Amino acid sequence: MPLRYVDEVAWLVRRFKFEASPRAGAVLLALLEGALVAEVHAWPQALVAVPLHPRRARERGFDQAGWLARRLGRRLGVPCLDAERRRDTPSQRGLDRRERRANLRHAFRVSGRLPPRVAVIDDVMTTGATLEALAQACQAAGAEEVEAWAVARTPRTPSAPEAW
Repeated sequence: MPLRYVDEVAWLVRRFKFEASPRAGAVLLALLEGALVAEVHAWPQALVAVPLHPRRARERGFDQAGWLARRLGRRLGVPCLDAERRRDTPSQRGLDRRERRANLRHAFRVSGRLPPRVAVIDDVMTTGATLEALAQACQAAGAEEVEAWAVARTPRTPSAPEAW
């Protein structure tokens, strides 16, 4: 994760995620790609984006993780494979790590067989619960190694240590 989710980065992510700003997305994608070391570029055999539930995708009109993963996959020359959000989970905002993990238990499914090495993609990582739940679904679909890639990470704060 190359960036901290604060100040200008948080503003960019919000514009990208909630306003579907392609300019903000292009900047975030360039920053993510620039932070990946050359050895990592060739590591994944596929990318899997954190999927939105279809209802939330319709409401928002934009799937930010899928947008990032498809473009990054083209740049890295690896396929972007689909996962499914099996249930419409409540928002993770305001939940601590334990609550986030429980909220996402069995939330994702990957159809078909995955290659041995995949990277799961999201815009922001807070506790890692979402990426962990998707990684488990990827392993159930045959992935042997799964890396989590996100554009930004929320900073740990003294007032919310349970979030990590």
